[in-house]
Parts: sequence; structure tokens; C-alpha cells
Amino acid sequence: MAHRLPPFSALRVFEAAGRCGGFTAAAAELGVTPSAVSHGVRTLEDTLGVPLFHRDQRGMRLTPAGEQLLQEATRAFEGLSRCVDTLTQPRTGRRLAGSVAPTFATGWLLPRLPELRRRHPTLDLAISTEREHVQLGDGRFDFAIRMAAAPSGAAEWHRLAPVGLVPVAAAECRLTLAEALARLPAIHVMAAGEDWDAWAALRGVAAPDPSRGLRFDTVQMALEAAAKGLGLALARLPVCADDIAAGRVRSLDAPVEGCTAYWLLTRPGLLRQREGRLFAAWLREQLEG
Repeated sequence: MAHRLPPFSALRVFEAAGRCGGFTAAAAELGVTPSAVSHGVRTLEDTLGVPLFHRDQRGMRLTPAGEQLLQEATRAFEGLSRCVDTLTQPRTGRRLAGSVAPTFATGWLLPRLPELRRRHPTLDLAISTEREHVQLGDGRFDFAIRMAAAPSGAAEWHRLAPVGLVPVAAAECRLTLAEALARLPAIHVMAAGEDWDAWAALRGVAAPDPSRGLRFDTVQMALEAAAKGLGLALARLPVCADDIAAGRVRSLDAPVEGCTAYWLLTRPGLLRQREGRLFAAWLREQLEG
């Protein structure tokens, strides 16, 4: 039986517009103009005889018919993409280039790369830990991993895990939390979005004296200083979990969930490609486990 379908090109731009949340983002992903996306959606609406988007002063929103069609169209395109990947994937996968926050890269990602290599031997990564603003999709980076409060910018954001804040000291420290706060200098991380003031507010206690203690630009250096007995550091979970589990530092309190999270940012379309899907799924599995 012949399949009764509207024009493929119109379905393609509609699916991108619905998934990306607008014509401009869809145009960037597809490499066309926003007006071309708008024209394609209009063509599809005319063919079907039903509106797919609400267009009013609040912006653009999918209609119930649009939501139904988007769900089916996305499922169909993802199935086609997986099939094409399977048919065309070479024995050696394409390298993914990523910009990763230094502490996440060294404290969490690097120790787990052997497991990633065993799981997906053809998946290669090129990781940069330079502190720089990256424009995903410009040909340099495929993804980034950042700690942030909320998505911003044009990249596709995927929440990986909340940030847990917990005070830690040297392994041999036997002070209680209250004693440590009173007697040990707090070690500060200058570049952190949430530091001792944020933890104290969440915990309902007074913040450590900001005039005392060492200051570093990475969480990893602060953790190293705490391990050497130089003060009290604020560890971030999950990236510092291995250091606590291995006994390099001792946690003095239960972690409290901060207002930030770790996010995977991807260039448009990356998760529709085999390498991107494998890497993102592996990240989520490791963090959830």
C-alpha cells in the first residue's frame, strides 16, 4: 500500500522547528533561512489543512495537532538516522572535540575514559580544558560540559546532574563541622558560581570568614590544598566523589544540592549522529550510576 505523506522537505523543517522551539533555531540547524523554515511549515499546514503552530503576541507554540505530528515525525527521523548511521558508519568513528571544565575533566571524566574506550572502542575524544567561550557549531568543538544555573545561548543544553556541595578537610582531620568552621581557614574557589556563601545560605549557618584562607581558580586545586591540611574546601559532587570515596579528603557533612548543575552542551544535530548519541548516553549512565 502506498504511503500517504506530505512533502518530505516540509516535514523536515517542521520537525526541526518544533524540536528546536522556533524558526530561527531550526534554520541554524538546517543551514537555511528562517523564512525558508516558515514557508515550509506553511506549506505543511496548507497540505494538511490544520494549523501546527499558534502565532500570537506570546510567540509561537505548537497546537495539539502540531504536538502530535512532532512526536511522530521526531520518532520517524530518529529511526531513519539510526538506520543510516548503521549502514554508513565506518569501522573507525569520527573524533568528537569537546571543551570541558578543568575539574570535571581531571576529577571525573579522565578516570572513566578507560571504561568508555572498552564500551565504544571506535569513539575518540579530543578534550580542551582551556577557560574560553566556545561557539558550538563553528567547526572547533562538538560539545562542552559546563557548570551553570540555567541554559543560555543558542547551543542545545542537556542537564546531566545537580551539583552537591559538601565541606571536606584532610583525611586525618577529626574535627566536627562546627569545630572545623571555627578553627580551619576556608579555601575559596574564585571562578565558582557557588562558593561558601551559597553553601552557608543553603545549610542555614554562618559563612566562613572570607578574609582568611587560600584562593584558587579551580576546585581541583582547592581539593588538593585541603588534602594537604591547608584548610577546609567546598567539594562539588559528583566530580569530587572519587576523592572522598578514596579517602584523599574527608567529608564533614552531608551534601546539599546547590542551584547549579552540570550540563552537556552540543552543537545542533550532534545527538542525531551516532557518536554524539553514544557519548551522551554513556555520560548519563555514568552520572546516574
